[in-house]
Amino acid sequence: MMSGLLETTILSPFRRAAAYVRMSTERQTYSTANQMQRIQEYAAEQQITIVAVYEDAGKSGLTMRGRPGLQQLLADVQTKDDFTCILVYDVSRWGRFQDVDESAHYEYICRLNGVQVTYCTEAFQNDDSPYTSIIKAMKRIAAADYSRELSSKVFIAQCRIIKMGYKLGGMAGYGLRRALLDSNGDFIRIMEKGEWKAVQTHRVVLVPGPKHEIEVVNLIFHWYAVDKVGDRRIAIALNEQNVASESGRPWTGALIRGMIRNEKYIGNLIFNKGSYKLRKTAVRNPAALWVRCDAAFPPIVPLQLFHAARIERSDRNYRYTTEELMQTLQRIYKAHGRVTSALIDRDPDGPACQLFCRRFGSIYAAYELAEIPGPFNAEAIITRRRTHSIKAGFLDIVKCAIIEAGGTWQATNMPHTLRINDAVTASIRVVRCALDNKWGNHRWRINKRLATGYDFLIAAVLDQRNEKIEAYLLVSAREFENRDISFTELTRASLGNIIRPELADFFPHPVELSEQGG
Repeated sequence: MMSGLLETTILSPFRRAAAYVRMSTERQTYSTANQMQRIQEYAAEQQITIVAVYEDAGKSGLTMRGRPGLQQLLADVQTKDDFTCILVYDVSRWGRFQDVDESAHYEYICRLNGVQVTYCTEAFQNDDSPYTSIIKAMKRIAAADYSRELSSKVFIAQCRIIKMGYKLGGMAGYGLRRALLDSNGDFIRIMEKGEWKAVQTHRVVLVPGPKHEIEVVNLIFHWYAVDKVGDRRIAIALNEQNVASESGRPWTGALIRGMIRNEKYIGNLIFNKGSYKLRKTAVRNPAALWVRCDAAFPPIVPLQLFHAARIERSDRNYRYTTEELMQTLQRIYKAHGRVTSALIDRDPDGPACQLFCRRFGSIYAAYELAEIPGPFNAEAIITRRRTHSIKAGFLDIVKCAIIEAGGTWQATNMPHTLRINDAVTASIRVVRCALDNKWGNHRWRINKRLATGYDFLIAAVLDQRNEKIEAYLLVSAREFENRDISFTELTRASLGNIIRPELADFFPHPVELSEQGG
């Protein structure tokens, strides 16, 4: 098979040309060879030297996407000067673009760069005459229309095959297998993963798979429908028990959800749930357009269990209105005299607290909208998010300061902790400011519980509004392992050299940290 750009051995002292060939499916074994044979004959007749061949094997001509051969050809037309002509078998091989102007556009790009596109089996000469333009337009419309008619015919055939209980393609699904039947409907054998049928008149049906897989499928449905275990927790349990999925990759919540809602586990085949005809926008079709074949093969999940799982899935996917969410918060407040995240999550008739956060931005915003009285302060959440962002940037600042001072650093298995000069470890922190309600002062505090797992603490001290860094602090962990370090604006001076206005003050040349505090 030719792939990409191949040099040929046809030599001629005259015009230099590139050849472009395309076939729609991998099953068209001789298509590109036949095209190339005719192109070579044309080149010999016209005394043209073919210097390069571009090929798209098994590629649809509906769009430019997925056609590396044509993409590379157009790129070379605009950047190289290797040939002055492109030989193509016919208009349809150039493409069956549904917008005929797209086909003309790519040919126009070639012409702008002094390269002529020639169709070797077409009756017209591509000479830009009015007659040629009309004929080419008709040929492009015909090529596009062929794809539309073929798409319609294929869809009708697919619907008929599904209604007969046969599978069209794709993987069988965990707990199921594909069985190959002959033209009389007699069983031939179980097909292996990735195997295609070799005879067009053969058919493929789904059959129950190995007993242990069927047991796992029923366990999944029981966990979900009866034990109320969520899809992600089910996936975690299967992975922990080393249960192999159909693809061999780890189980995910998406895989579990796909199984829960797939009717093939009760023996039904469904087709046309979604469509992507002619490579246009993918759409989800309403149930009225689905093509079904119920009881196409023996089920492996009891019907009652399957419907119980579907009901549970529907309950989990229920779309709460804003009014219902507000009523939930008000009901919890009336029952308990307060509202907390834990009370929301324990409420059997309402959604999880996370839903309120996603819908309204924060749980405090939901409280305010529901008119729940209380000292709720959304500013704390905003400050926490801002602090996380500052901490991530501060870690990079420290790394740069170490390097500029001639030192080295390595990451450790502890978050926001660096090993400096392969000698000491430093925890990188951000110290927020909080208003001391008892004394009315703004206070910065470092908890003594942070004095474990490293030698030094390097901290960025934020301003009173917790919006930016205003100072830097370097302290040995052993200096506050038995006490908190706390200071106000008035007592900051008593900290001496452990707090500085510039981070570089802590990194002399060469960089050196000692157990004396920097």
